[in-house]
Amino acid sequence: MSVMTGFAILVGEAMIGFWKKIYAINFGIYGATMVGKTTLSNQLRTRGEVPQINERTVGLHRASRKTVKIDGDSHTVKSADVGGEAIYWKEWVKDMQGRKVKYVIFMIDHRHLDNPSNLDHQVAWKFLVDTIVASRWPTGRKKKEKDYPMAVGIWANKYDIWGEKHPLAEGLTMDKHEIFEPFKYGMRQLNDKGIPCFKYIVSAKSEPEMVYKGITSMIKDY
Repeated sequence: MSVMTGFAILVGEAMIGFWKKIYAINFGIYGATMVGKTTLSNQLRTRGEVPQINERTVGLHRASRKTVKIDGDSHTVKSADVGGEAIYWKEWVKDMQGRKVKYVIFMIDHRHLDNPSNLDHQVAWKFLVDTIVASRWPTGRKKKEKDYPMAVGIWANKYDIWGEKHPLAEGLTMDKHEIFEPFKYGMRQLNDKGIPCFKYIVSAKSEPEMVYKGITSMIKDY
């Protein structure tokens, strides 16, 4: 390899690295209240153990940039903290439409496993899926190709809490865990629309590597 070729490769790699730093990839993080959305947002800003959060998020907060770096790979992402109660679901739509979110993370926890009559996640998931696959925004404006996300992740949070209580059945891989079962129909709707789904298990509060790996995997794989 000539000196000029080697120099061109180095310059190219430097330009790619610079582009990753200045270009922020829009992520939308949604889910029922108290599922861990704010914790995930804090983890993306501060690597390590994050404090316990007991207050519910109100409304839609301004989106902020975060740098995700793992195994030498670095990306700049942008996400906004938003409330999970039903009165704030319209803010999810506002966030998706306004920022043209490229990757959606829908966070769940184990409440539907502990109490089968608890439908917090399922109702919120149906609203989100219906919004994503619709051909028009609630405002009536027809969606363009760039208005659809490149992928939707279903992140089962708080694994450090429910992992032992609800172990994986023998012989199954983690993506087959029963915690994802109620969301299969919505995933099929998204797949039919050409939007892939990414099932992931995470402990956003205590395992930053899991968070960073999940974000990077979505960017790389989709």
